[in-house]
Amino acid sequence: MEEASLGLVDDAAFKLTELIASCKACSTVDKPLIKYGAYTKWLPERVKVLAIGESPPPGCKETVFYNLGLFDRFRLSMKLVLGLNDDEGILKLFKSKGVFVTGAVKCRPPSRDFLEEMRKRCVSLLRAELELLKPNRVVAMGKTAAASISELLGVKRSFKVDELFELKQGNLHVVFTPHPNYIFRFRRDLAPKLKALLTS
Repeated sequence: MEEASLGLVDDAAFKLTELIASCKACSTVDKPLIKYGAYTKWLPERVKVLAIGESPPPGCKETVFYNLGLFDRFRLSMKLVLGLNDDEGILKLFKSKGVFVTGAVKCRPPSRDFLEEMRKRCVSLLRAELELLKPNRVVAMGKTAAASISELLGVKRSFKVDELFELKQGNLHVVFTPHPNYIFRFRRDLAPKLKALLTS
C-alpha cells in the first residue's frame, strides 16, 4: 500500500515538474519550484493541505521558499506562524503533516508588473496541481492566490483579504487568508489560526 502511494506521489511530482518546465506562456526569470526540487523533495506522500502563496519574489534573485541557502521573507513569516526557528524544520514539518506550499504563479516574474498577467496564464497549472494532488483543504494566502482559486472554483468575492474566510466547494474545504507576510507585519493575532489551518 505504501509503495503504491509513493508511486502516485512520484507520478504527480513528475507530471507537475514536466508541466511547469515545459510551459512557455510567460517571460520569466527562472522556475524556482523546479530549480529547488519542491515537487521531487518536499511533496508529501499524501497532500492533505495545498497552501497557495503569491509567486516567487520577482526580479533577478535566488530567494524563494524552497531555497534554504538564502534568506526568504515568506519562509521567515511561516516561521512566525508555526513558532519555529529552523528553516529546514518548516519544510520537514509540512511534509510530515501532508502540507505542500505552492504559488498561484509558478515561475519567477521579471518584476511585479508581470504578476497579474502571469497569474492569469498560470491558472491552468494550478488547476492541474489541484487535480493531481487532490487535497482535502486549500489555503489561499493573499490576494493573488485568492484571485486564482476564486477563478478556478467560480467563487465571487472581494479579493481584499485581511481576515479569514471559509467555504465548502463539494468535498474541498477552501480558506482565504491574508498572506503570511501581511500576518507577520500587521495581524500576528491570526498566526495561530493559520497554523491550525495548515497543520491540524
